[in-house]
Amino acid sequence: MNINQLKQLLEHIKTLPSPELPEQTLFSIGGRGYYENPTSDILAFFCNSEGAHGLGNLMMEALFDALHKLNTETLSFDDLSVITEPEREVSTKGGKRIDLLLEGNEWVMVIENKIYHQQNNPFKNYQCHIQSQSQFQGKVPIYIILSPKGGAPEGWHSLSYPQLLDSLKEKLAYAFIDQPLNKWLVLLREFILHIENIMFGRTMPLETMDYVLENIRDIKQAQDLKQKVVNALQNELLQQLQSFFPERTVSTRLHHWHGYPAIRFRFEEWTTNSDVVLFLDGRKDKLFCVNYFIFDIANQQQRDQVDNIFYGEDCTSPWNEGANKIRGYNSPIENFNKTIALERLIHKLSLLDAFETEVRSQW
Repeated sequence: MNINQLKQLLEHIKTLPSPELPEQTLFSIGGRGYYENPTSDILAFFCNSEGAHGLGNLMMEALFDALHKLNTETLSFDDLSVITEPEREVSTKGGKRIDLLLEGNEWVMVIENKIYHQQNNPFKNYQCHIQSQSQFQGKVPIYIILSPKGGAPEGWHSLSYPQLLDSLKEKLAYAFIDQPLNKWLVLLREFILHIENIMFGRTMPLETMDYVLENIRDIKQAQDLKQKVVNALQNELLQQLQSFFPERTVSTRLHHWHGYPAIRFRFEEWTTNSDVVLFLDGRKDKLFCVNYFIFDIANQQQRDQVDNIFYGEDCTSPWNEGANKIRGYNSPIENFNKTIALERLIHKLSLLDAFETEVRSQW
């Protein structure tokens, strides 16, 4: 790839639609997916007509309404209440487990919850288990597979999550109007949104995905070129700094902050981890900068002392890190080039060296 091809590639990437970030929910804050077992637990909680949520039959009404819209056969009952506490992971004689078992006065319902896994459960075994239980005799068995796109074997009702969630959102809308606002209504709404996000939300525009996949080789070459440039810059600056400070041993490390290169420099003779960092910050509305960090600060008096030395006109407000034992400073570079970067690194390393070798020994 030559430089003109790289420019064309980058220019086109700038025109692509950006991924849409799904709205965060209480269930997604921890950064972990919400899968079948915990989802079934929440379904069981809200299916309990006498549950602490106080929403009565809201979930069961949504379930039956969704089934009515899908099936020509009538599933009409006078009472939709669950008469016993919903059961999770019910064991059968064959050693298998039913995800969710619900019992009403006139019916018994089995729900197999499938978010990502294939439908390979022993469904016949589940049906035989219900038929063999004396307490269910005379009740209408209802077998449901709940999945992202639907689909079910013979004898089972196919219910997709979009169909259930549409029905549930309709019921929830009335509940927000008819009932005082409470935490369970909010949590149920958050649960609906989270399920939609993890299963149906297209966070990546199709045009963007297609272009990246079609040009993945060129993009890889661009990434490799970026890494080679950063490594070359790191080595060049290291050599220049070592030449400028011949009495010191300059060491360097390459980190990445927010996905962008942060090239760290320090003198090995220092007894702390204090260092100076050239941060090639490519985030929107950000500038390349030189950050510098003073380690092992014990108290406010020492913090005030380092501020008097390092907080100058070319840096923004200092901050604390590492349980307030590290003081950080940021020195933006308005018009970046290697000469300016080198001059800034030399200046900050000189300040740090004087501090580490002369001032710190007095503490």
